Amino acid sequence: MHLHQFSRFKSNRLMLTAAATTAAALTLAGCGSTQAQGVKSSSGVETVTLWESHPSQTPAGKTMSALVNKFNSTHHSIHVDLVVTKASHKALGALAAGDAPVLAEISHYDGNFLAAHALESWNPYMGHEISSSLKQSMYPAVWHNGEVNGQHYRLQADAKVSQLTYNKAIFAKVGISHVPTTWTQLAQDVALIKAKDPGVIPLAWKDSSAHILPPMLSNGGHIYKPGSNQKAADFLSSAARSTFSYFRTLYQNKEMIFAHGTQIRADLGSGKLAIADGTSAGYDKALAAVGGKFPVGVFPYPQGSTGHPSNLVQGLGFVLMKGHSSAQYKAAATLVNWFFSPSQQTYWGENSGDPPVTSAGYQQIPSSFLSSHPGLVVASKIMNSPYTISRPIPDSYKEVQASLDTQFFNIVTGRETLSKGLSTLEQQANGYLSGKSAL
Repeated sequence: MHLHQFSRFKSNRLMLTAAATTAAALTLAGCGSTQAQGVKSSSGVETVTLWESHPSQTPAGKTMSALVNKFNSTHHSIHVDLVVTKASHKALGALAAGDAPVLAEISHYDGNFLAAHALESWNPYMGHEISSSLKQSMYPAVWHNGEVNGQHYRLQADAKVSQLTYNKAIFAKVGISHVPTTWTQLAQDVALIKAKDPGVIPLAWKDSSAHILPPMLSNGGHIYKPGSNQKAADFLSSAARSTFSYFRTLYQNKEMIFAHGTQIRADLGSGKLAIADGTSAGYDKALAAVGGKFPVGVFPYPQGSTGHPSNLVQGLGFVLMKGHSSAQYKAAATLVNWFFSPSQQTYWGENSGDPPVTSAGYQQIPSSFLSSHPGLVVASKIMNSPYTISRPIPDSYKEVQASLDTQFFNIVTGRETLSKGLSTLEQQANGYLSGKSAL
């Protein structure tokens, strides 16, 4: 996220003007509405508009559409209108224009929604429209994603975690018989690949915070300084220094490159990359890039000095937008509860390319399906781990993340020294977290 995108630095006047302009344009195009979305028809059917952010032609988008159609066919007192749009970016503007959906799927960047008081809590519907057993069925890191001071403002609809995909043929060629389980073993393996098969890239890594934080956490690090109430960062720790130094060394030794997901998958598919960093959401895309030309494996991030691996859960989640009736919210909660039921979660896991967000949904997937979809198995194990945490959602964390992205790249590629890069990161992060930044 670029810092200028953060809504709390925009005046209410600018937001209202932009939203009104957008709404007017949509109306002229025949797509607008002068009423808040989600109204009860004369037939007594409660209509709920869902703004859905998965592109319609992706497996996740097609699966969500199929599930909504199924819900509509079995719940005759509720009708869900599915609208595919960039809800994370558009819903606040629609709210300012008085045209917000009842239900929206937004990304993990939801701190600005909370700061704008744009969301209703799901808590009043827990134990009523939403089953009280959902908490026990959802993976803990998923359940707490979107929770603030005990209030659930976002219920995660899909989930992704970081994991590694690899070319089994290259592993066999250089004599690697087991996937690495520690960061030390991973470094040894990429060094072996470089030495024995110099024509391939040993490792490609994503230069983002979601792909440096898990290794740092597994080495005993923290995002926030313990006891600071999330008001101070902890990037000058020994764990941070050793983790950043680890990737810097791999890069300097030409055993690792930095790249974005599309390029990483292309390199893997062409056979010139041994190990590809990515997420569970990109696993099926990696398989598609390979196209069956060679066998592919997948394994979780290795464990660190703590003796365990760590990870972050990210993804889209359901939110209730302000400005609607209790009946509309109850209808939306009925849909969400149904979506999280075991059968629908099983269907989601088998078709969307993402793992179920509930253990009950995962347990109903046939073993024959799981044996042919190892990425699903690995992702589910990661989400079930007590060392997998929810991505932080405070609005200030987005700014910290932007700085972390930059300094991760600068330190690893040698644009800055380890000491200077971490000092800059700590200073900037503390300014954002304390509210005393220059912005």
